[in-house]
Amino acid sequence: MVEENQQKKYHKLEFKDLLFFDNLALYYLVQETPLNVLARAFLVMDPKLAGSILGILNVKQRELLHFAMTKENDRDEEKNQKAQDALVIIAQNLYEKGMIIKKGIHFYGKEKSPSP
Repeated sequence: MVEENQQKKYHKLEFKDLLFFDNLALYYLVQETPLNVLARAFLVMDPKLAGSILGILNVKQRELLHFAMTKENDRDEEKNQKAQDALVIIAQNLYEKGMIIKKGIHFYGKEKSPSP
C-alpha cells in the first residue's frame, strides 16, 4: 500500500498531462517558467492548453507573451521541443514539491497555507 502511494506521488508527467491542469496548477507553472520558454512552447502547444493558459494571464502578461512569441518564432523545431520538455520538467518539479496534486486524471494546484 505504501509503495502504491509513492508511485502515485511520483507520477512521471508528460506534455499531454498539462491539458488536465486546473487554473491554479497552470498559474504555478506559468509563474515558474521563463517567458521565452513559455513563448516558444506556445508556438506549438495544443490550442486547448494555450487557451487555458491565456485565460489565467492578465493583460500585461498576455502582451509580453505575444511579444516574446514573435521573437521566438524562428520555426526551430528542436528549440520548440526543448521548450515543451522544459515545461514538463518545471511541472514535474512543482508536482514533486506538492504544489500540484493528482486526483484521477486531473492535476490541481494546492492552495498555499496562509503565513502566520
